[in-house]
Amino acid sequence: MRSLVPPPPEGSALAVPDTRRALRGCRWRAWGLIVLGAVLYAGAWVLERLSDVPPVCTLAAILAAGCAAVFGIVGHVQATRMRRVLARHKWVACSCRFHEPARYPNAGNQPVIVLIDPARDGAQHVLAVVAGARRTRPLRPCDGSKVWFAGDPARGGVVSPPGGGHLLWTRPVLLRPWSRYVKQQATGTNPAGA
Repeated sequence: MRSLVPPPPEGSALAVPDTRRALRGCRWRAWGLIVLGAVLYAGAWVLERLSDVPPVCTLAAILAAGCAAVFGIVGHVQATRMRRVLARHKWVACSCRFHEPARYPNAGNQPVIVLIDPARDGAQHVLAVVAGARRTRPLRPCDGSKVWFAGDPARGGVVSPPGGGHLLWTRPVLLRPWSRYVKQQATGTNPAGA
């Protein structure tokens, strides 16, 4: 029976048109937030200078501008890191277990995936997905199936549902007890060396 998951193409992950399009979208979102922050700041400055609005309104606008700009800058840095990883690595199909953040004690608010690396004799890597719940929705159907991964699973990288059209940054889970617990829950065993 043929697999429903398309195999990743050879060569750089950036050679995939959907991946280039998704990376462009990440950059546009980041620049949009930076521009929004600048517009909000300019609007707050105009309000403060030319009208009699309460100072709390000006402060709220400045805080909103700062938040938008910071999220935009962080998004731009993340897109740059993704581009570097995607240019250096090819997509690899890895078996995946996806876990919502609420399932684990002291897990924070980031979803977690367990990748089974085919290049390293099935080594399991617990990675936190650096994104909110809404952005990780496309990974949920991949639980128990395959995802595409570019990078070094031991150090993090970019994960996508098959096709490379939805990019998410991952990083290793640094707390060894949590990592061991996630592996145990994903496999139903107590993995040695976790």
